[in-house]
Amino acid sequence: MKKIYIFIVALLALVIFASGCTQTDQTNQSSVGNYSVNGISFNFPIDWVVSGTSRGNVSSINILDQEFLQSNSTKGDLVSITCTPKTANITYDNVKKSITNSSNVTYNITNGTINIAGLSGNLTTFTGDVNGNQTQIKLIYFEKNNMAYILSFLVVGGVNIQDQQKYFDVIINSFKVP
Repeated sequence: MKKIYIFIVALLALVIFASGCTQTDQTNQSSVGNYSVNGISFNFPIDWVVSGTSRGNVSSINILDQEFLQSNSTKGDLVSITCTPKTANITYDNVKKSITNSSNVTYNITNGTINIAGLSGNLTTFTGDVNGNQTQIKLIYFEKNNMAYILSFLVVGGVNIQDQQKYFDVIINSFKVP
């Protein structure tokens, strides 16, 4: 199952991003840290691990909770954030298709909108069952100034999905773009 999750994240990254050099800027504030690169900034739970790559105006950031790290990617939370120039291949529909086409998991899909970075974004929630454990991916997609911003929130391995929303809200509610 670990391969499915890694494959989903890797596929999203391949669809969206060409790798670059690592750049990290974190500031501690009580229970949250702050990450900033290329004008993108957000808070995150301080005990989560953040890594990012940036090349020119393309950034890719991963945020993992301790359980995800300790379980070898089989249980816990992973947030993937990508910022890339908008192209004909980088569309909301293509990103959604990359998730559903990247594994043999059957997902229940709900669509909606979300306010993020002062803008309205598309929100798609994919919920499925993997080995008897509920798995969920929340995809947020929005555009600003000819840039596409793609945020994926993954909960795997039977972790209580509703309990994780407060951690994701820390990121969503503080997310800023140039």
